[in-house]
Amino acid sequence: MHTEKTIYTVSLLAKEVKRLLEASYANIQVEGEISGLTRPASGHQYFNLKDENAQLRCVFFRKSERLSPVCLKNGMHVLLSGRVSLYEQRGDFQLIVQTAVDAGEGLLRKKFEQLKAQLGKEGLFEPATKSTLPSLPSRVGIVTSATGAAIHDIISVFKRRCPAIQLLIYPSVVQGEFAAESLVTAINTANSRRECDVLILARGGGSLEDLWPFNDEILARAIHHCTIPLVSAIGHESDFTISDLVADVRAATPTAAAEMLSPDLVQLSKVCASLHTRLLNALNRHHEAASQQFDHLQLRLNTFRQKVDRDGYHYSILSKRFSRLSALLIKERRYQLAARVNRIHRPDRSLRQYSQDYLNLEQRRDRAIKSLISSSSLTFIYQHKRLSDHLPVHRLQHKSIYHSAVSKRLWANIPALLQYRRTQLESKVFALQALSPLQTLARGFATLQIAGEQKIVSSVNQVKVGDELQANLQDGRIRCIINKVQRNIND
Repeated sequence: MHTEKTIYTVSLLAKEVKRLLEASYANIQVEGEISGLTRPASGHQYFNLKDENAQLRCVFFRKSERLSPVCLKNGMHVLLSGRVSLYEQRGDFQLIVQTAVDAGEGLLRKKFEQLKAQLGKEGLFEPATKSTLPSLPSRVGIVTSATGAAIHDIISVFKRRCPAIQLLIYPSVVQGEFAAESLVTAINTANSRRECDVLILARGGGSLEDLWPFNDEILARAIHHCTIPLVSAIGHESDFTISDLVADVRAATPTAAAEMLSPDLVQLSKVCASLHTRLLNALNRHHEAASQQFDHLQLRLNTFRQKVDRDGYHYSILSKRFSRLSALLIKERRYQLAARVNRIHRPDRSLRQYSQDYLNLEQRRDRAIKSLISSSSLTFIYQHKRLSDHLPVHRLQHKSIYHSAVSKRLWANIPALLQYRRTQLESKVFALQALSPLQTLARGFATLQIAGEQKIVSSVNQVKVGDELQANLQDGRIRCIINKVQRNIND
């Protein structure tokens, strides 16, 4: 029997498949994780329900969504009730959701928490392991996609706030299966080249699946071993990844990271102006203090000069008085000589006498002049010496010489004093050893004590037959029992 094959049109096949699906799976329950959730203006919700190996397109119409007890979010693990259908216009196999129930955390969220707990136990999140960011970096490295929006936001912020900072981009894949390995390679390259002062690990916003490479363990360990300070700026402020926990500093967004590392030129100029003003004020205060000190020293020097001038003036007055008195004395002597000449009866003898007297007077005059000059000179020298002795330099020299002499005497007497004290100590030690009971024991003697008592036995009257005694020798003790007590005859 010949059976003719049926030829289907696309519409017919789609309707047939839709009928079969709706008849076979009219009311089923499916468990999985939500991803790619969208809410258009119509109020319907479209998303994917997935597990580790597959995903299913789902639609949650507005009428059914209003009755749902939970608000769907990306990454949520849910249990959906609905029917399987086929959207004929696109040929999409989909689940029309009737109700949705929260089935606990999603698979990715569980993996996130497990990795977070593991790395936390290893100490990768400890504050002690984190580096401090430079206050004014000269070059900033950026690990991100070279074509993404994050790099443009970072460049615009640096260009606006501090154009002098150089930017070095380490391009990497930030989404997909090989994103984690690409990010690790870029970070290791920056760490080995040491071309920048700080790194920014950046990516724009996205779903949990889009940001999942930044929750990879190998990336977390690469960040931990990176010796360059690293700022994590991934997604939006509400997004949080393992990389944020391991990084030295977390920024809410890539723009916030750029603002964190780029000082505001206006604020920096104000700080520089403030520091410049403080420096000028400090220099002015120092200059004023130095000027006051110089004026004080100049005043002391002028006072010393005035004193020297007064002493010189006093010396000149004394010199003039001496010259005047010597002239009067000479004149008086000449008058006396003239008077005596007039009274001479024998010119030859008187002349010789007066000549001798004149010579004596001249000698006295010369001696008086020399004595006065010497006395004035000595007075001047003495006054000058007293003035010099009061100078700080001379007084310091005298004190230094005195200190050196006292120090030498002290160090010279210390050995003799130590030897004297050592001799005294040896003498006392010798006397102590001579009186020590241990020396007596060393010569073969022993001390006796009644067993159990501390009292020394010094008389036979203290013991009786049968008592137990303890004999203390130099190297030990002997227990003895008294068998006989014998007293001296004289006693």
